[in-house]
Amino acid sequence: MCQATLSSFITLAAISGLSIGAWAAGISQCTSITERKEIRDLAPEEWSTLQSTVALLRRDGWFQWYSYIHDTSFNSIHGTSHFFPFHRRFIRDFEMVGQRYNPRFAVPYWNEFKDYRNPALSPILSTTYLGGNGRGTDGCVSDGLQAGWTMTYPNNHCLTRTFNGGAQIQAWYTSEYTSSVMERDTTMAKFRQDIEYTVHGAAHIGLGGDMSTRTSTNDMAFLVHHAFIDHIWTSWQGQGHQMTMDGPGASGEPDVTLASLIPYYKESVESVMTLGWGLMCYGYAAPVRSGPRSTTRRRRGLTMALGDVAADLARTLPVHLLQKWFPGVNATVPRPGATRIAHGAKGLAKNGGGMPLPMDVPVEWVDMHGYDRHEVRRVVEEARDFVNDMNEAGYAPLY
Repeated sequence: MCQATLSSFITLAAISGLSIGAWAAGISQCTSITERKEIRDLAPEEWSTLQSTVALLRRDGWFQWYSYIHDTSFNSIHGTSHFFPFHRRFIRDFEMVGQRYNPRFAVPYWNEFKDYRNPALSPILSTTYLGGNGRGTDGCVSDGLQAGWTMTYPNNHCLTRTFNGGAQIQAWYTSEYTSSVMERDTTMAKFRQDIEYTVHGAAHIGLGGDMSTRTSTNDMAFLVHHAFIDHIWTSWQGQGHQMTMDGPGASGEPDVTLASLIPYYKESVESVMTLGWGLMCYGYAAPVRSGPRSTTRRRRGLTMALGDVAADLARTLPVHLLQKWFPGVNATVPRPGATRIAHGAKGLAKNGGGMPLPMDVPVEWVDMHGYDRHEVRRVVEEARDFVNDMNEAGYAPLY
């Protein structure tokens, strides 16, 4: 990197006041909370705020800055238990810088469960929001929020996307699979693997282009995707794992604990564990939904949706599959309130023929992250086993 670029980065760090030495004092409770909404729930004025703020962040070099941070920290924040803490701190850092331009700025999240069958058809990847697949031989993004953008790190290039299914995107992961992970996993080491190699990786691989590189932060899709991943972590924390932290650090480093320092930020892991405290002054709004039998709009949170999945599973699956995939679900006393049970071929037909099998993970992606090939294969095969069991039982997916 040239000296001029280094100097500009140092200047950005000094201006932000967010990246170095933020924890000289103890953690205190937030006095105001930023509400992160599902991106489809943003009001027109909220989307306008996001558009104008993101344009200013680009103008002043912040996308270059955050790509630099993610790139230079890459080996420490993937395949280790720093994965969740770093990305939580990173997204919040971006959000706080944006709030210096407009206090109403917030990073939305993308509820990818709704779009997992064919994400390319999601409205999020339309001109209205983030834009779609790249065009031409270079895969340049030509519509949506970042249409025609030239990115400047690690070199000058157009923002790119290259869907891994050509014009389509291979299927992602379901809320049912994620619910099973949340039920079964009791350690950060296991939970991190089961989410990082599947739900997390599928979006990066599926969108391709910049999203499949070490500088994936060039794409605004990175921000809304990782806000979703953070939402999943928050939901798991709320199931009795609020301060659960264990598992491997980077190569040659000790296991991660609450006292460990987050790569680059040099702040304790403990400092990001609880939303509403310290610098984590944000929370997740439940997505607004409209049901086919209701003329009113109602709110339904991610954790509530996963709870509804468990209720359906208790009514639908044989006991041995509940014990295998959802050990915490009571098989003899189904939870009340489940209204979307669909058995057998008829139910599967209404929901696209059951769950599609998870995509293959390219070995190039595995090696770029320094993942253990055997462990990635094991996690993906376990996910495929889950899908096969659900389909053979005639379970109709939520989406």
